[in-house]
Amino acid sequence: MGTRYRTWAAAILAAIGLWFLAAPAQAQNTVYHFGVPPWQRGQSVDDIRRLYRPLLEYLSEVIGAPVDLVSARSYDDMIDYFVTGRVHFGTISPVPYVNARARNPGVRMLVTELSWNEDHSEMTDSYQGLFVTLKSRAGINTIDDLKGKNFAFVTEKSSSGFTYPAGILRDLGIDYQTFFGSYVFVGSHPRVTDAIVTGSVDAGATWDFNLKQAIEKHGNVFKIIHQAAIPNLGIAAHPSLPAEIQQKIKQALLTVPPALLDGLPTAGYVERPESFYDVVRAVSGLDKE
Repeated sequence: MGTRYRTWAAAILAAIGLWFLAAPAQAQNTVYHFGVPPWQRGQSVDDIRRLYRPLLEYLSEVIGAPVDLVSARSYDDMIDYFVTGRVHFGTISPVPYVNARARNPGVRMLVTELSWNEDHSEMTDSYQGLFVTLKSRAGINTIDDLKGKNFAFVTEKSSSGFTYPAGILRDLGIDYQTFFGSYVFVGSHPRVTDAIVTGSVDAGATWDFNLKQAIEKHGNVFKIIHQAAIPNLGIAAHPSLPAEIQQKIKQALLTVPPALLDGLPTAGYVERPESFYDVVRAVSGLDKE
Protein backbone atom coordinates (compact mmCIF):
# COMPACT_ATOMS: atom_id res chain seq x y z
CA MET A 1 0.00 0.00 0.00
CA GLY A 2 2.87 2.37 0.78
CA THR A 3 4.38 1.96 -2.68
CA ARG A 4 0.99 2.46 -4.35
CA TYR A 5 0.39 5.58 -2.28
CA ARG A 6 3.75 7.07 -3.22
CA THR A 7 3.15 6.31 -6.91
CA TRP A 8 -0.33 7.85 -6.77
CA ALA A 9 0.94 10.95 -4.94
CA ALA A 10 3.78 11.41 -7.45
CA ALA A 11 1.29 11.22 -10.31
CA ILE A 12 -0.92 13.86 -8.67
CA LEU A 13 2.05 16.17 -8.10
CA ALA A 14 3.22 15.71 -11.69
CA ALA A 15 -0.26 16.57 -12.96
CA ILE A 16 -0.34 19.69 -10.81
CA GLY A 17 3.05 20.71 -12.18
CA LEU A 18 1.89 20.28 -15.77
CA TRP A 19 -1.27 22.29 -15.05
CA PHE A 20 0.82 25.09 -13.52
CA LEU A 21 3.08 25.25 -16.57
CA ALA A 22 0.07 25.43 -18.86
CA ALA A 23 -1.86 27.93 -16.73
CA PRO A 24 -2.64 31.42 -18.10
CA ALA A 25 -0.04 34.13 -17.58
CA GLN A 26 -2.25 35.93 -15.06
CA ALA A 27 -2.47 32.82 -12.87
CA GLN A 28 1.33 32.73 -12.70
CA ASN A 29 1.38 36.42 -11.74
CA THR A 30 3.27 37.41 -14.88
CA VAL A 31 4.47 41.02 -14.90
CA TYR A 32 3.71 42.86 -18.12
CA HIS A 33 6.20 45.51 -19.21
CA PHE A 34 4.92 48.90 -20.41
CA GLY A 35 7.39 50.96 -22.47
CA VAL A 36 7.78 54.73 -22.40
CA PRO A 37 9.83 56.56 -25.09
CA PRO A 38 12.64 58.98 -24.24
CA TRP A 39 10.68 62.17 -25.04
CA GLN A 40 10.36 62.55 -21.28
CA ARG A 41 14.12 62.69 -20.65
CA GLY A 42 14.94 65.60 -18.41
CA GLN A 43 12.46 64.33 -15.83
CA SER A 44 13.56 61.89 -13.16
CA VAL A 45 12.62 58.23 -13.29
CA ASP A 46 10.58 58.81 -10.14
CA ASP A 47 8.67 61.62 -11.86
CA ILE A 48 7.86 59.38 -14.83
CA ARG A 49 6.71 56.55 -12.61
CA ARG A 50 4.55 58.96 -10.61
CA LEU A 51 2.89 60.32 -13.76
CA TYR A 52 2.16 56.88 -15.19
CA ARG A 53 1.26 55.13 -11.92
CA PRO A 54 -2.52 55.85 -12.00
CA LEU A 55 -2.84 54.61 -15.59
CA LEU A 56 -0.74 51.50 -15.04
CA GLU A 57 -2.59 50.61 -11.83
CA TYR A 58 -5.85 50.94 -13.76
CA LEU A 59 -4.61 48.66 -16.55
CA SER A 60 -3.24 46.20 -14.01
CA GLU A 61 -6.69 45.86 -12.46
CA VAL A 62 -8.28 45.40 -15.87
CA ILE A 63 -5.98 42.56 -16.98
CA GLY A 64 -5.51 41.00 -13.55
CA ALA A 65 -1.72 41.14 -13.56
CA PRO A 66 1.00 43.61 -12.52
CA VAL A 67 2.21 46.17 -15.08
CA ASP A 68 5.61 47.80 -14.62
CA LEU A 69 7.21 50.69 -16.47
CA VAL A 70 10.26 50.42 -18.73
CA SER A 71 11.74 53.76 -19.78
CA ALA A 72 13.74 53.59 -23.01
CA ARG A 73 17.11 55.34 -23.08
CA SER A 74 16.80 56.16 -26.80
CA TYR A 75 14.38 55.89 -29.71
CA ASP A 76 16.48 53.05 -31.13
CA ASP A 77 16.04 51.22 -27.82
CA MET A 78 12.29 51.82 -28.00
CA ILE A 79 12.16 50.24 -31.46
CA ASP A 80 14.25 47.28 -30.31
CA TYR A 81 12.05 46.79 -27.25
CA PHE A 82 8.96 46.45 -29.44
CA VAL A 83 10.70 44.29 -32.04
CA THR A 84 12.18 41.84 -29.53
CA GLY A 85 9.42 41.83 -26.92
CA ARG A 86 11.42 43.56 -24.18
CA VAL A 87 8.13 45.40 -23.61
CA HIS A 88 4.72 43.80 -24.04
CA PHE A 89 3.02 47.10 -24.84
CA GLY A 90 3.60 50.80 -24.39
CA THR A 91 3.59 54.31 -25.75
CA ILE A 92 5.45 54.79 -29.01
CA SER A 93 5.94 57.71 -31.40
CA PRO A 94 4.77 57.33 -35.02
CA VAL A 95 8.18 57.07 -36.72
CA PRO A 96 9.57 54.50 -34.26
CA TYR A 97 6.27 52.61 -34.58
CA VAL A 98 6.41 52.24 -38.36
CA ASN A 99 10.08 51.24 -38.08
CA ALA A 100 9.29 48.65 -35.42
CA ARG A 101 6.39 47.23 -37.44
CA ALA A 102 8.58 47.05 -40.56
CA ARG A 103 10.98 44.83 -38.60
CA ASN A 104 8.28 42.85 -36.78
CA PRO A 105 4.90 42.87 -38.57
CA GLY A 106 3.28 41.38 -35.47
CA VAL A 107 3.59 44.70 -33.67
CA ARG A 108 0.26 46.53 -33.85
CA MET A 109 -1.13 49.83 -32.68
CA LEU A 110 -3.96 49.28 -30.21
CA VAL A 111 -5.10 52.88 -29.85
CA THR A 112 -4.03 56.34 -30.97
CA GLU A 113 -3.70 59.15 -28.45
CA LEU A 114 -5.99 62.16 -28.47
CA SER A 115 -4.78 65.63 -27.51
CA TRP A 116 -6.49 68.96 -26.99
CA ASN A 117 -6.21 71.56 -29.73
CA GLU A 118 -4.66 74.94 -29.00
CA ASP A 119 -7.78 76.59 -27.56
CA HIS A 120 -8.78 73.42 -25.67
CA SER A 121 -12.12 73.28 -27.50
CA GLU A 122 -11.81 69.80 -28.98
CA MET A 123 -9.57 66.75 -29.04
CA THR A 124 -7.57 65.75 -32.11
CA ASP A 125 -5.68 62.63 -33.23
CA SER A 126 -2.64 64.59 -34.36
CA TYR A 127 -0.07 66.85 -32.74
CA GLN A 128 2.08 69.72 -33.94
CA GLY A 129 5.71 69.36 -34.92
CA LEU A 130 7.41 72.72 -34.46
CA PHE A 131 10.39 74.79 -35.53
CA VAL A 132 11.03 76.99 -32.49
CA THR A 133 13.29 79.89 -31.58
CA LEU A 134 13.23 82.72 -29.02
CA LYS A 135 10.98 85.75 -29.31
CA SER A 136 14.10 87.85 -28.83
CA ARG A 137 15.55 86.52 -32.10
CA ALA A 138 13.98 89.23 -34.28
CA GLY A 139 15.87 88.07 -37.37
CA ILE A 140 14.45 84.54 -37.31
CA ASN A 141 10.83 84.37 -38.43
CA THR A 142 10.76 81.81 -41.26
CA ILE A 143 12.57 78.65 -42.25
CA ASP A 144 14.63 80.65 -44.75
CA ASP A 145 15.93 82.73 -41.85
CA LEU A 146 17.52 79.58 -40.38
CA LYS A 147 20.14 79.40 -43.15
CA GLY A 148 23.59 79.36 -41.55
CA LYS A 149 22.15 79.18 -38.02
CA ASN A 150 22.86 76.57 -35.34
CA PHE A 151 19.99 74.09 -35.05
CA ALA A 152 19.04 71.33 -32.58
CA PHE A 153 17.29 68.08 -33.51
CA VAL A 154 16.27 65.39 -31.01
CA THR A 155 17.45 62.09 -32.54
CA GLU A 156 17.27 60.58 -36.00
CA LYS A 157 14.38 58.33 -34.86
CA SER A 158 12.27 61.15 -33.40
CA SER A 159 9.14 62.01 -35.40
CA SER A 160 8.75 65.71 -34.62
CA GLY A 161 12.36 66.02 -33.49
CA PHE A 162 13.89 65.02 -36.82
CA THR A 163 11.98 62.95 -39.40
CA TYR A 164 9.22 65.47 -40.06
CA PRO A 165 11.36 68.64 -39.95
CA ALA A 166 13.92 66.98 -42.23
CA GLY A 167 11.07 66.03 -44.56
CA ILE A 168 9.72 69.58 -44.55
CA LEU A 169 13.16 70.92 -45.43
CA ARG A 170 13.55 68.29 -48.15
CA ASP A 171 10.19 69.32 -49.69
CA LEU A 172 11.52 72.88 -49.80
CA GLY A 173 14.61 71.70 -51.64
CA ILE A 174 16.78 72.13 -48.55
CA ASP A 175 19.46 69.69 -47.39
CA TYR A 176 19.72 70.19 -43.64
CA GLN A 177 23.32 68.93 -43.67
CA THR A 178 24.46 71.94 -45.70
CA PHE A 179 21.71 74.46 -44.86
CA PHE A 180 22.51 75.06 -41.20
CA GLY A 181 25.73 76.57 -39.93
CA SER A 182 25.80 73.57 -37.58
CA TYR A 183 23.31 71.04 -36.24
CA VAL A 184 23.29 68.72 -33.26
CA PHE A 185 21.22 65.78 -31.98
CA VAL A 186 20.65 66.46 -28.29
CA GLY A 187 18.72 63.29 -27.37
CA SER A 188 15.40 64.60 -26.02
CA HIS A 189 12.83 67.35 -26.54
CA PRO A 190 13.47 69.18 -23.24
CA ARG A 191 17.14 69.40 -24.19
CA VAL A 192 16.17 71.12 -27.45
CA THR A 193 14.25 73.90 -25.72
CA ASP A 194 16.86 74.15 -22.97
CA ALA A 195 19.57 74.63 -25.62
CA ILE A 196 17.53 77.35 -27.30
CA VAL A 197 17.14 79.23 -24.02
CA THR A 198 20.85 78.99 -23.12
CA GLY A 199 21.82 80.19 -26.59
CA SER A 200 23.87 77.14 -27.52
CA VAL A 201 21.63 76.85 -30.60
CA ASP A 202 19.57 79.43 -32.45
CA ALA A 203 16.51 77.24 -33.04
CA GLY A 204 15.33 73.66 -32.86
CA ALA A 205 12.71 71.04 -33.67
CA THR A 206 10.22 69.85 -31.04
CA TRP A 207 6.52 69.21 -30.46
CA ASP A 208 3.68 71.12 -28.85
CA PHE A 209 3.56 69.10 -25.60
CA ASN A 210 7.21 69.81 -24.87
CA LEU A 211 6.80 73.47 -25.78
CA LYS A 212 4.06 73.81 -23.16
CA GLN A 213 6.35 72.25 -20.56
CA ALA A 214 9.24 74.46 -21.66
CA ILE A 215 7.09 77.58 -21.23
CA GLU A 216 6.27 76.48 -17.69
CA LYS A 217 9.99 76.00 -17.05
CA HIS A 218 11.49 79.01 -18.84
CA GLY A 219 8.58 81.43 -19.28
CA ASN A 220 6.79 82.57 -22.43
CA VAL A 221 10.04 83.23 -24.32
CA PHE A 222 9.53 81.06 -27.40
CA LYS A 223 8.08 81.69 -30.82
CA ILE A 224 7.01 79.18 -33.45
CA ILE A 225 8.34 79.80 -36.95
CA HIS A 226 6.80 76.74 -38.60
CA GLN A 227 4.49 73.89 -37.64
CA ALA A 228 3.03 70.74 -39.20
CA ALA A 229 0.42 68.21 -38.09
CA ILE A 230 1.74 64.70 -37.31
CA PRO A 231 -0.34 61.59 -36.47
CA ASN A 232 -0.39 61.18 -32.73
CA LEU A 233 1.61 58.74 -30.68
CA GLY A 234 -0.21 55.61 -29.68
CA ILE A 235 -0.09 52.55 -27.50
CA ALA A 236 1.15 49.52 -29.40
CA ALA A 237 1.52 45.85 -28.47
CA HIS A 238 4.12 43.18 -29.13
CA PRO A 239 2.67 39.90 -30.51
CA SER A 240 3.73 38.08 -27.33
CA LEU A 241 0.96 39.92 -25.47
CA PRO A 242 -2.03 37.52 -25.59
CA ALA A 243 -4.83 38.62 -27.90
CA GLU A 244 -7.41 38.63 -25.11
CA ILE A 245 -5.14 40.87 -23.01
CA GLN A 246 -4.64 43.21 -25.96
CA GLN A 247 -8.42 43.49 -26.35
CA LYS A 248 -8.94 44.22 -22.65
CA ILE A 249 -6.26 46.91 -22.72
CA LYS A 250 -7.72 48.51 -25.84
CA GLN A 251 -11.24 48.67 -24.41
CA ALA A 252 -9.94 49.98 -21.09
CA LEU A 253 -8.00 52.77 -22.80
CA LEU A 254 -10.95 53.78 -24.97
CA THR A 255 -12.96 54.37 -21.78
CA VAL A 256 -10.17 55.49 -19.43
CA PRO A 257 -11.22 58.08 -16.78
CA PRO A 258 -9.58 61.40 -17.77
CA ALA A 259 -8.28 61.96 -14.22
CA LEU A 260 -5.85 59.06 -14.69
CA LEU A 261 -4.13 60.94 -17.52
CA ASP A 262 -3.20 64.09 -15.59
CA GLY A 263 0.33 65.15 -16.51
CA LEU A 264 0.56 62.80 -19.49
CA PRO A 265 0.71 64.00 -23.13
CA THR A 266 -2.71 62.53 -23.92
CA ALA A 267 -6.30 63.50 -23.22
CA GLY A 268 -7.77 60.14 -24.22
CA TYR A 269 -7.57 57.42 -26.85
CA VAL A 270 -9.26 56.50 -30.11
CA GLU A 271 -8.99 53.53 -32.47
CA ARG A 272 -7.58 54.26 -35.93
CA PRO A 273 -6.90 51.92 -38.88
CA GLU A 274 -3.32 50.98 -39.69
CA SER A 275 -3.54 53.17 -42.82
CA PHE A 276 -3.67 56.20 -40.49
CA TYR A 277 0.12 55.89 -40.20
CA ASP A 278 0.80 55.56 -43.95
CA VAL A 279 1.70 59.25 -44.12
CA VAL A 280 4.42 58.54 -41.55
CA ARG A 281 5.71 55.66 -43.68
CA ALA A 282 5.89 58.02 -46.66
CA VAL A 283 7.87 60.62 -44.73
CA SER A 284 10.12 57.88 -43.34
CA GLY A 285 10.77 56.37 -46.77
CA LEU A 286 9.00 53.09 -45.90
CA ASP A 287 6.53 51.40 -48.23
CA LYS A 288 2.84 51.56 -47.38
CA GLU A 289 1.27 48.39 -46.07
